[in-house]
Amino acid sequence: MTSAELTGRAWLRFEPRADAAVRLVCIPHAGAGATSFTRWLALFPSTIAPVRVQLPGREDAAAEPAFRRISDAVDALLPYLAGLTDRPLALYGHSMGAILTFELARALSAAGTPPVHLFVSGRRAPQRPGRRPPIRRMTEEEFLAALGELGGALGPAGRSPEFRRYALQLLRADLELSEDYEYHPAPRLGCPITVFFGTEDPLVDLPDVEAWREQTSAAFAVRAFPGDHLFHHRNRAAIAASITEALR
Repeated sequence: MTSAELTGRAWLRFEPRADAAVRLVCIPHAGAGATSFTRWLALFPSTIAPVRVQLPGREDAAAEPAFRRISDAVDALLPYLAGLTDRPLALYGHSMGAILTFELARALSAAGTPPVHLFVSGRRAPQRPGRRPPIRRMTEEEFLAALGELGGALGPAGRSPEFRRYALQLLRADLELSEDYEYHPAPRLGCPITVFFGTEDPLVDLPDVEAWREQTSAAFAVRAFPGDHLFHHRNRAAIAASITEALR
């Protein structure tokens, strides 16, 4: 999928905050779309303009094939983000979104337009191996059980065969992108990194989180919250407040 093929729709969802001092690009976790950040918008002051990313394969972009490689996603998104660098740009991503924002931060830095801050959530440092074997090739029953252990059960909507088919196809694609990610050493980022993690997350522990320190030559901070792998949902207000304070 080339950049030329991606211009037919809006990849970036902007908020009308023309006078904001900084833009905050938000990339969702596996299986989620831009609407997963809808309840976040009112949590940021007028000085911060959230920009939600709508990746292919979900919501109003469900007809487009989802990415299965980080490099493809970075190549496609980079031109869009490069167009936002007329003012300071920060990045936030959870889980799959975290590793994608990390690689985008690297690409932006290599292009001479580094972000002012990288916020990552629910993801081990990129150089650390996974703690669990991949789940995307499990049978449907096993896959649903594994998702439930992470706090990602499909809920009542999962009783619909059409929704289940859509959700599982997207989740398997997103997890392929995330689980097959290969880290390649590169110079440290020059921007600060703040990491958020859930204290009951079965995929990420404190050493995994603290290892993000190796990826920046600037300031580094860790913020812990109660909850499992999807802790960011119930802690969104506190996370948004922490982001706001860091960008002030």
